[in-house]
Amino acid sequence: MQQLLGRLDPVIVIILLVAVVLVAVVVVIVMRRMRQRPPSIDEALGASSGLTGQVDYTSLPLDNEPTGWRERFTNLSLASKILVILVPILVVLGVIVLVLALSKGSSPSVQKTPVPVTLTVTKAEIVGDKPEIKLSVAAGTTGLSDGTEVTVEFLANGTPIPYLRSDEAKGVVRRDLVEIRPRKSTTGPSAQQNVEYAIRVSTTDGQVSGELPLTVLPQFKAAFLGIAVTEATPTLTATTEPTAVPPTETPAAPGVTPAPTAVPPTTEPTVAPTALPSGGSEVFVGHGGNVRAMPFVTAKNRVGGVDAGNKVQLLEQTPNGLWYHIRFINTDDKKEGEGWVSASLISLPATVKAKIPVATIVSVFKNGGVYEKPDAKSTEKDRVNVGEVVELKRKNAAGSWYEVTSVRGLSGWVQASLLGIPPAVAAKVTVAP
Repeated sequence: MQQLLGRLDPVIVIILLVAVVLVAVVVVIVMRRMRQRPPSIDEALGASSGLTGQVDYTSLPLDNEPTGWRERFTNLSLASKILVILVPILVVLGVIVLVLALSKGSSPSVQKTPVPVTLTVTKAEIVGDKPEIKLSVAAGTTGLSDGTEVTVEFLANGTPIPYLRSDEAKGVVRRDLVEIRPRKSTTGPSAQQNVEYAIRVSTTDGQVSGELPLTVLPQFKAAFLGIAVTEATPTLTATTEPTAVPPTETPAAPGVTPAPTAVPPTTEPTVAPTALPSGGSEVFVGHGGNVRAMPFVTAKNRVGGVDAGNKVQLLEQTPNGLWYHIRFINTDDKKEGEGWVSASLISLPATVKAKIPVATIVSVFKNGGVYEKPDAKSTEKDRVNVGEVVELKRKNAAGSWYEVTSVRGLSGWVQASLLGIPPAVAAKVTVAP
């Protein structure tokens, strides 16, 4: 019985229970009415059992015959009235139960819309160097159940390397969050200069996050690069700067032309580094890192780097405030350039951050095509994927299509429903003629 009720829909079970209760009520009322049977006509007229002969019933007054259904219903007994009301209700309930049972057996079950699975690294930094290098990695998820195993991957120029202890580079999802603190493997390779290190996470069923550049605080940089650091303070030896002795002029002999005095060579002036032009708020970089062409981490969009202590100019920020568009002096070639850096490299007061203009660069929330025209029937030139970003160029008059540039440098039109566009950003995009 329990197995049968478990297979039925809860609505059907409730209807059946109501029907059973109603039937039970009807039965009880009918039984009570039968016990309270009204007296016979002879008893009502006071006829004695001792009377003999036939009673002339034609002499009794006749009630008026009811003329409509309302009078007929009014003249019914209480039990009859209940039956007249309940029988149609029971019939309707029975039909509903039958229809639901047949439809449940023939139609496929309705599938719930699955929650899109996302996996994003939100933190990747070195938090200790004694007795060995220790990392702190955090990630956010959607669509992954609690207990799902996640593995941390350590990348060098986009290629995974065995830098971390394999037994510590794993964690599990807890309330859409993952926090892992792995240590450097004793047999892992040492970090090197001019190599781009990043972190990404993945699940056993193939879900892979994007890359997040590894943040190395200045106090851990020497240990990270394997540079030996001597903690003893070196002794400084004072040296006396020699005093320059002016040359002694010797009088020339009669008839001899004196030799010209030697002129010391002119020291060539030191060329100062290129200064940033005016425009934009100037700030200092707190942590060194990579500068990218778009606010998105891939192995191919790096355009340069900045070191801790470098001065940069803030031009724009992404709507979510996670990236800054900067003008900087590239540490690679000492030339001026522009690009995007993670907001984790620069610490700003809230009052300063609020004054930075917001760029027309937004995130992609749904996978979809990039078309030659604002029409899904036109040629598809590229595809955007969840987690990527696009730069908004123009929009159509209805605001349902936007011309964008993807992280691959390709331009085209995408539907606005694929993007997360705040109203303030949408207002800044011009309408295509």
